[in-house]
Amino acid sequence: MKKVFFTLIAMAGLGGIAQAGGKYVIDSAPAPMAPPSCYGTGFEFGGFAAGIFPDGGVEDEIGGGVSLGYFFNENFGLDFSAAVFATDSEIQNYTLDAVYRFPINCIAPYILAGGGVHTNGTTEGLFRFGGGIDLRLFEGTSLFADGIYNILGGDVEDYTIARIGLRFAF
Repeated sequence: MKKVFFTLIAMAGLGGIAQAGGKYVIDSAPAPMAPPSCYGTGFEFGGFAAGIFPDGGVEDEIGGGVSLGYFFNENFGLDFSAAVFATDSEIQNYTLDAVYRFPINCIAPYILAGGGVHTNGTTEGLFRFGGGIDLRLFEGTSLFADGIYNILGGDVEDYTIARIGLRFAF
């Protein structure tokens, strides 16, 4: 019984110590701040090496290109790209894609969809969609890799493009 009595007195005493000026003192640490995103609004210029992988029996080839994009916020932007591939009839494509990225600190997985034209002696329209990842290496410089499936009208086979390159935000 004495133990219970002394325990109650000790708890009441500790409660009185925690009270100061009629108010309880609560020690609270500030809420952790979210890390700043490495991605923002503005233009991005990119250069890339690429491989083209047709659905049919045509051989795979390599090529490359450039892109210019504008992001309206850290998530959504538009990207124009021009690419050339060293196939028998030299393929060129010019595309405009809507890009939506999901930044997590300085890594941003993204999806894209768009359209454009494919030329190799004749011009065909194309629709494309894909996804990739953007890794911000330094402020304003990132490494990216993506895969994009291209669906063409006419007699040209559909194909996949795999790209890897650098982007420079300005």
